[in-house]
Amino acid sequence: MVIDAPPATRLSRVLRENLGLTGTKVGCDAGDCGACTVLIDGRQACACLLPLGQVGGRSVTSIEGLAAEPRFSRLQQAFVEGGAVQCGICTPGMLMAAADLLNRCERPGRGEIEDALGGVLCRCTGYRQIVAAVAEAIAPRAPAPRPAGPVVGARIARLDGRDRAAGTERFGADGVPADTWRLRVVRSPHMRARFSLGDLAAVERQHGVRVLTAADVPGVNGFAIFPDRKDQPVFAVDHVRFRGEAVLALVGPAAALAGIRDAGLPITWEPLEPVSFAAARTGEAPALHGDRPDNVLTEGRLEPGDAAAALAAAAVTAEIAIETSFVEHAYIEPEAGWAVRRGDRLELTVSTQSPYMDRDEVANVLGVAPEQVRIRPTACGGGFGGKLDVAVQPLLAVAAWRLDRPVACTYSRAESMASTTKRHPAAIVARAGADASGRITALDFAGDFDTGAYASWGPTVAGRVPIHSPGPYRVANLRARSRAILTNAPPSGAFRGFGVPQTLLAVEQAYDELALKLQIDPLEFRLRNALRPGDATATGQMLESVGMVECLEALRPRWRELRAAAKGSGPVRRGVGIASVWY
Repeated sequence: MVIDAPPATRLSRVLRENLGLTGTKVGCDAGDCGACTVLIDGRQACACLLPLGQVGGRSVTSIEGLAAEPRFSRLQQAFVEGGAVQCGICTPGMLMAAADLLNRCERPGRGEIEDALGGVLCRCTGYRQIVAAVAEAIAPRAPAPRPAGPVVGARIARLDGRDRAAGTERFGADGVPADTWRLRVVRSPHMRARFSLGDLAAVERQHGVRVLTAADVPGVNGFAIFPDRKDQPVFAVDHVRFRGEAVLALVGPAAALAGIRDAGLPITWEPLEPVSFAAARTGEAPALHGDRPDNVLTEGRLEPGDAAAALAAAAVTAEIAIETSFVEHAYIEPEAGWAVRRGDRLELTVSTQSPYMDRDEVANVLGVAPEQVRIRPTACGGGFGGKLDVAVQPLLAVAAWRLDRPVACTYSRAESMASTTKRHPAAIVARAGADASGRITALDFAGDFDTGAYASWGPTVAGRVPIHSPGPYRVANLRARSRAILTNAPPSGAFRGFGVPQTLLAVEQAYDELALKLQIDPLEFRLRNALRPGDATATGQMLESVGMVECLEALRPRWRELRAAAKGSGPVRRGVGIASVWY
């Protein structure tokens, strides 16, 4: 096969764009994630690191070629039946790495399987199902008996599992039309700054591209989760509030965009002192939004009973203060999609967790009715809450609408991490009290959450945290307060739990301290205070079904075993702890 492309072109790009073999996925373009793994002369390699000139005259096998050999077809089947295929973005790379192993070793052991797959990252499975699937493909076991017929007790294969294992499932960067222009976002290098734009028309003339700014947004230059606060602009106007905020977009052929340096664009910056989380919490920092002079986006509060009096009367008390950091979702698939205008309608193909929310946001940005926008959600290569917010959607919508031609965008890994939402950092103080019998009598909880430059899911976090703050326990006296604080950090958003994991990091430690002071086993302490059917939560909700006690009792034998081992005298010992989370 002859490929007409420069020898420095990445093999991953040649496979996907020149040959249309989109089963090879690109997650990082840096050789870190392994999603683009292919076989070069039978050995695994990252296609994103290989220039075309290095594979001339060599055998290149992508996921599309695996099914030709029965042994590898069994491997794909084992992935599907064993639950090794989840979001699917890493699956082609995993299968290629496994194929490399089977080319070299007919009966590999578990350690060899793990080593062979070690260069491919998976954000969903925890790897156990993947390792087990490879082992199953090598030495199939007899089918396990089905205790209750063909359905109950049997694993159900994913409806889309076969497509994902074959590499034919479409993700956000797949299926882009051949005549599509590309969109590149120019972002702020500063956390807080004023800026002005110069002669952008000259940029268009020189490079043969279009430059889009806030002036090109036909509807509302703002988006967010809640309908009453669209505070994050599609393109910033005059000032930016976080490093990575979109200022303008360059749209044109990929080759033309590659020749433009951000530093060469006519943007004048005036950096300002950024507002940190610590400074914003004092209430004395410069206001980031005019309608929030104290930088408090919103607050949550829940106060059943009299926590102060109960703490004063408690036999023991414990206070824990913690701070947590940002956490990146780290999904393997970066934000990606493409859009096309069809008359007075816009069609947007995108990787998303919330297509109907996307539709409404895009309609608002375009200034059209929601029924004029169609969102075509692709497979989502990992989301974990991060793809509930829009990212490429409003940018692509404005570009396709204004230019009346297909436009595509895929974020780089650095761009994804810099500009999209994270788990909220938190500063929490929790003070708990208990009586002499080990019953929790009170909890006083205060938590500040860094919601970043814009609202995103900050109101949800501030609202949920007080409700969940006592954990799945009987706590009659509660004083819980939470605040979502605006700072010059990237927006914090949804991430599996909306602030609850951060909250329970502090509260569960406080409960451990109470148990220690009372000399009660930590598991026993939780059993004494666990919610049971018929109990009411701090908000007054009556619980009809609670499995808390049963879960703790099921853990008791293993807990005792691990506690005994932790008391050993060997040179290497493992600590053991227990915590309960509800959501």
